[in-house]
Amino acid sequence: MSNQMITTQNNLPAPAELDDFTKSFSSAGGAVKRISLRGRVFRLVDGGKEIAMNTDPYLDVVIVNGSRSVQKTWYSKEYDANETSTPDCWSSDGERPDEDAADPQHKNCKECPRAVKGSAGSGRAACKFSMRLAVVLRNNIGGDIFQLTLPSKSIFGKGDLEHMPFLQYARYVGQSGYNLNMLCTRLSFDLDSDVAKLFFSNVEFLNLDDHNIVKQQGASMIAVNASRLRFAKKEGGMPQLVAPAGSAAAQVKQAESIPEPTKRAPAKKAEPVMNKDSLKAQIDQWGDDQ
Repeated sequence: MSNQMITTQNNLPAPAELDDFTKSFSSAGGAVKRISLRGRVFRLVDGGKEIAMNTDPYLDVVIVNGSRSVQKTWYSKEYDANETSTPDCWSSDGERPDEDAADPQHKNCKECPRAVKGSAGSGRAACKFSMRLAVVLRNNIGGDIFQLTLPSKSIFGKGDLEHMPFLQYARYVGQSGYNLNMLCTRLSFDLDSDVAKLFFSNVEFLNLDDHNIVKQQGASMIAVNASRLRFAKKEGGMPQLVAPAGSAAAQVKQAESIPEPTKRAPAKKAEPVMNKDSLKAQIDQWGDDQ
């Protein structure tokens, strides 16, 4: 069968454009490419490796998809923005913990003590709010789709037309009668913030051809996955490897488990026993020496 496959592989059709399903597994590490905000710099990351960096204070993108609600994550240890491990509790819809969450803190997110301000000290909540957007670069709308994770400071609040947090910006566009994928959105950093905080503003409207491409991008499985809060379920430890009886490993392990024989301390030499006559003679000698 294998020889048959080898001899007939030249008869396969020319490589076709990958479908969305195949593309969703083809990126490095099986993960969606993303835009990192580390150091208040726009960094393009693929499979955990930085592939490009934008040194401009802004980045022009088109939002093609995104989460419909605020998502939540909680780590039992101190949160690290560069940490990629699975949180202990998380919620995709912001209402209740996901079924795969390893350590749900409450059945209802609104009543969870981890979501209360001050639970992490200094008026901060231990449970972190975020949203995930699927975006394409304005200068390559038919190219790669990137996941952009917005921290809470980039989601909530109010600003002017050039400095809006995401929810205010999304409402502004929607109330004007347009979809987010109809225009180019500019991302810019709040230079007065101690942490990475984004502002949103509109730059220009797309032409019809570009908008059709963007709609196809937004409907792809990659864009759908980029908008989701997904973590691998924490599994238990791997079972201990046991060598079968009679194997070299088992015999070595058995030999190592046998304690070495205890070495006895050498016996002390017995002091010579002097008889009474010898003792008397020794005392008499001491007396003569005085």
